[in-house]
Amino acid sequence: RLVMQIDRRFLRESGLELFNGNELLVKGALETEGGVHLLTGYPGSPVASFFDTLSAIAELLKEKGIVGQIANNEALAAAAVNGSQMIPARAMAVLKSVGGHVASDGLALGNLAGAHPQGGAVIVFGDDPWSESTQVPADSRFLCKHIRMPVIEPSTPQEVKDWVELAFKLSQASGLYIGFILTTTLADGGGSVECRRNHYPLTNARHRTELATYTLDTENTVLLPPRTGRKEEAMHLRVARLLERARQLGIDRIEYDQPARSGTMRQPSHLGIITTGVAYQYVRQALLDMELLGEIPILKIGLSYPLDEQRVVGFARRFEHVVVVEERRGFLEEQVAQALLTHRQHEPELAHVRLW
Repeated sequence: RLVMQIDRRFLRESGLELFNGNELLVKGALETEGGVHLLTGYPGSPVASFFDTLSAIAELLKEKGIVGQIANNEALAAAAVNGSQMIPARAMAVLKSVGGHVASDGLALGNLAGAHPQGGAVIVFGDDPWSESTQVPADSRFLCKHIRMPVIEPSTPQEVKDWVELAFKLSQASGLYIGFILTTTLADGGGSVECRRNHYPLTNARHRTELATYTLDTENTVLLPPRTGRKEEAMHLRVARLLERARQLGIDRIEYDQPARSGTMRQPSHLGIITTGVAYQYVRQALLDMELLGEIPILKIGLSYPLDEQRVVGFARRFEHVVVVEERRGFLEEQVAQALLTHRQHEPELAHVRLW
């Protein structure tokens, strides 16, 4: 009966299926190992259809005990995510363009207090950097950096879906909330993706658990001085765990790399490209049009904050010119420039690298 009532695409366990970007967020959540417990947020461009999708599969969510609800505003969505991390629950909030501004107070508190190691928190920022459907251009990466929330940027429809689970893995490993950037092109667009089996949470709205407040670890869940200071002092350890897990998952990768011949030193090449998000697709298309695809190495950044400086510097030292390509504002470029500047103090040979 249930199969007949909802869109069959969201029940696919294998093979190719066509989705738009907002639908991929839902399918990615359903495919996350262990299941996602809470799907919330506040609608608006470019993520409004995410909530239409929740409505379309409401019977499935109800049967599996997954809470899918529109919050009254973004701040309340953040509060719901914060509350979910008192237990091992996985929660995702989806915010419209500039919605992160409204949620930033709760997100700053939740991120510093930390995600549950068996739970996890993913915050999707539906940004419209070119004001194609909103009045004010948005780039929530700068807001995430301000509140010290890591940022991942998928580049393809397949990554939009698969990186929902990846984001939860990063959150669990680091104890941090993970910002997930979905800009207008990917949110409104989409494509064919390889589907995997859905997973549903064992603890859910139908099989509830009790939150005994007297058992809570107040050191990690209640941010008051001097606990706040201690959480800040340990932030570098959480970032280190984040970067280690990101390397294990291969979220950053080099494409079209030409290895040095055995027994020879690699000489600096003319050009390398560093890119992230949907700009990666623009780079590929431009190189294809110029018949250069496969000729120029590309460092595709998935975790754009905090930047994996070892990976970036190791890539950049091989080139005379490094071009950074991203959507509109120079968020990634600033970090790359800072990394190169810092390492030049210890490695004078990096002075040959020119950043564009």
